Amino acid sequence: MQIHCLPNPGFGSNTYIIELANNKALIIDPGNPDINPVKDWLTQNNRQIESVILTHEHSDHCAGVNALYEWSPFELICTEATAKNIASNRQNFSYYIDKNNAFEINLPGRIVRDGDSIYWEAQRFDFFETPGHSPGGLCIKAGKAIFTGDTLLNQTKTPLRFPHSNKNDYHNSIDNLKNILIPGMTIYPGHGDAFTWNTLQT
Repeated sequence: MQIHCLPNPGFGSNTYIIELANNKALIIDPGNPDINPVKDWLTQNNRQIESVILTHEHSDHCAGVNALYEWSPFELICTEATAKNIASNRQNFSYYIDKNNAFEINLPGRIVRDGDSIYWEAQRFDFFETPGHSPGGLCIKAGKAIFTGDTLLNQTKTPLRFPHSNKNDYHNSIDNLKNILIPGMTIYPGHGDAFTWNTLQT
């Protein structure tokens, strides 16, 4: 499984592209409203979008969804809370960042819940709901890789001061996540560089 990271300008979120067989690719968190970097990568590597997965509803992780869908339709995968909140420009926070470019996402998709799994070819992807930073938090585990959005960052505390953040939910999510993480697993966070999990981390 080949994983590629495209850092986005602005808030510095990460978009991940996961190569699948048959010239397909999964996209996690297309947060750049300028979708040309993703389009260029897919075109240059002769890949088509299989699905797009959102780790949560904040605009810096989903600002490119609508434009990307217009270019090449796909199945959108996220939690129920994320699906609800991306449909409001106030709940996805785009309204407060730039009212002139505020957006809402209303696309057909697939809701995943805690413990769900999806297979793409022979690779199993497990989904874990991790609310706290936002209500729609989602982590995606594939083999020894896990995509954590803003739930778990590299040497940076997760922001918990958003209007819909919940510290108790966050700490519960981290406790649950620690039961999933194993030493040597690679963490692909929503911001910053990937890093390796070890037992000393908290």
